[in-house]
Amino acid sequence: MLSDSDFIPLEPFNRLIDITSTQLGITQFSALLALSFRKHIIPQLLPTFSKYHTVGEALGNIDVILSKDFPGSNVWLERKQDKSWFCRRPPFEHSPVLEWGEAFAIIYIIELINALTRKQWHPTNIKLQGRESDIVKSILPKQCRLSIEQGATSVCIPNHMLTTPLSLFSQILRASPTTVEWHTSFTDSVFELLRPYVRERNLSLEEAAELLNFSVRTLQRNLAKEKTSFRKVKENLMFTVACELMEEGHNLTYISNQLGYHDISKFSRAFKRVSGLAPSVYKKSIIALHSQ
Repeated sequence: MLSDSDFIPLEPFNRLIDITSTQLGITQFSALLALSFRKHIIPQLLPTFSKYHTVGEALGNIDVILSKDFPGSNVWLERKQDKSWFCRRPPFEHSPVLEWGEAFAIIYIIELINALTRKQWHPTNIKLQGRESDIVKSILPKQCRLSIEQGATSVCIPNHMLTTPLSLFSQILRASPTTVEWHTSFTDSVFELLRPYVRERNLSLEEAAELLNFSVRTLQRNLAKEKTSFRKVKENLMFTVACELMEEGHNLTYISNQLGYHDISKFSRAFKRVSGLAPSVYKKSIIALHSQ
């Protein structure tokens, strides 16, 4: 779940998943995802469930509840042949990180149901959209049945679990739900329209507003409505274009200069602030992945 100021471009985020999972290994990265969901993301979501009484009632509204945590994806509860399935279909069905996307959805729903019921539950029947299943197999009990090349990522929720009452801590329910916004159409448009210019210069707020035919104040106000800022958009533009230039084989000094950083250390700090990785580590990982 994103904080008010978060804005994440998709392509480099997918690359970060590749790099991090390669460096940590599947088991450790999966455990890290589960811990993050359990400790940080799902607790912020729990107040949203205060009006529901059972797991089935809550999951019946899952498309609305999880719209912020699965931006662009379709999520729903489906009933087929006396079985209920939590389903998720991503916007890009042939994404290179589809397998991790499926693992993400499965880990998420397991941790969510465990948090709602305060029980330790694991699914016994799962359908995958893709044909690759190694990552998902590594996070599930051996007795779990897996089907591949299905219409959506689907987790079977047994009937007894659907009728289980929600068991939430009263102090969590008293907390107000966190307001969360993913970047929406205006921010997306600003990001894509400014993207070509970032390769040529270090854009100022005034230059960006002029290119977009807005006043500075209007640009700032519209971004603020979507819980972001020009600084945040600019940082992620830098990050995205830097990743593209690394993929093209350029060295870090060239990339730093191209993006308007005359001091490579400033570029490194800005890159690490967005990604959590030094650009040198990111570049080495790209080289390693390409050499496989």
